[in-house]
Amino acid sequence: MRGTFRLSSELQLEADAVIIGSGAGGASVADVLTASGLSVVMLEEGKHVPSSSASPVASEAFAAAWRSGGLTAAFGQPPIAYAEGRCVGGGTEINSAIAQRADNYLIDQWRKVYKIENFTPDELTQYYQRAVATVNASLTPGPVGRATDILRQGGDVLGWEVSELKRGQRGCKGANRCAFVCPSGAKQSMAVTLLPKAIDRGMRLFAQTRVAKIRLVNGRATEVIARSWDVAGQGRSIRVKAGMVFVCAGAIHTPAILRRSGLRERIGNTLRVHPTIKATALFDEPVDAHRSRLPLTAVTEFMPEQRIGGSVFTPALFGLSLAGDWINRGDLMQHWRFCGSYYGMIRPRGVGAVRPLPGINEPLVRFTLAPEDWIALGQILTRLGQVMFAAGARKVFPNIFGHEGWTSPDQVHEFWDNPLPKRQTNLMTVHLFSSCPPGEHRDVCAVDSYGRVRGVENLFVADGSLIPEAPGVNP
Repeated sequence: MRGTFRLSSELQLEADAVIIGSGAGGASVADVLTASGLSVVMLEEGKHVPSSSASPVASEAFAAAWRSGGLTAAFGQPPIAYAEGRCVGGGTEINSAIAQRADNYLIDQWRKVYKIENFTPDELTQYYQRAVATVNASLTPGPVGRATDILRQGGDVLGWEVSELKRGQRGCKGANRCAFVCPSGAKQSMAVTLLPKAIDRGMRLFAQTRVAKIRLVNGRATEVIARSWDVAGQGRSIRVKAGMVFVCAGAIHTPAILRRSGLRERIGNTLRVHPTIKATALFDEPVDAHRSRLPLTAVTEFMPEQRIGGSVFTPALFGLSLAGDWINRGDLMQHWRFCGSYYGMIRPRGVGAVRPLPGINEPLVRFTLAPEDWIALGQILTRLGQVMFAAGARKVFPNIFGHEGWTSPDQVHEFWDNPLPKRQTNLMTVHLFSSCPPGEHRDVCAVDSYGRVRGVENLFVADGSLIPEAPGVNP
């Protein structure tokens, strides 16, 4: 990407605005500011991973574009594994690019509870339309593969609503490497869409640059203090003075940066996620999920509270998913062409917290599931099993350590009335939000309705941290 800078000496910069983070939030801010003629500096902790050099090897791809190589988790019972992008383009480089709109009822509810100004479905329409146009959110033409058909078939048999999913893509090649950084550039991530435009307008983007803190003086953010690493791994300090500071580092690292900078009130106390439980379904006929895109339909009958969908499937990722219970699941590897990976996610009532730790790069993340969440997880796992058997599965293995799997639809109600085993249940999420909720309800909102951090006139948050609660759709 033209305009990406590396440092070889200490540097002090000035700009109209500095943006921390290059994901969907940071890139959108950069697009607006540079289009208005403002000078912008963007600081991104991760590397730039061009499509041309995206590795097809899972371990290499994760190391290049995922935070901590994909090994991150929120503490709790059980811990919840979560995924974050750590590269130029942020999470848009490793997600599935699915575009969905939050339920109108939830938007109205959030507006009332948090007292958010100019926050109605109608007022948000223009922003949704802009996002859809930017990434060309559209249905994928042509055959989409049996992994997709399984969800459609199972939902139809049960009489449940099944929806086709629009994705940000132009000419998708079906490489099935969305999570590895798209090798063709067809996925319309921020590194393909908004960031090149901002750079062409003069934005200076510094990759491999980690922000330590924001300096605050008399109610203003005066300087961003960071450290950058060159190609040889040698660190250099970088300081940026700017009239405006936008923190767009995601729902985990935005509150961590703000708290390291001395801003703690109502920041990082209300983290929300979509707790997700997976299952492997074994079929009599080949699924060959590795030959097609991830499943592009979802069971939406129970949204926004619950949703059933499918995961990216490659032999390597499938092997990794089995490794946690290899003694009981290892034999599935020899039948990998006959398997598919599917999930159920819920909109939780539980909340989490983010706290930076002195001397440690990664903050401490905690998430506590509410009793209602365990009930919902048992329900969605039951429904996931029903869909798989309705589509012809021979056996379904819920992601519960030591579980022998279900061999008939009569067995899937095991956890409808009985609790899931907390210590054995494996949960994950790829959706993180709500750690800095907006609004005029000062007792619960970290920032005002427009993302301005309270008490600091020129400091703003602009990322998933602002989504008031779990939306039940891909954020």
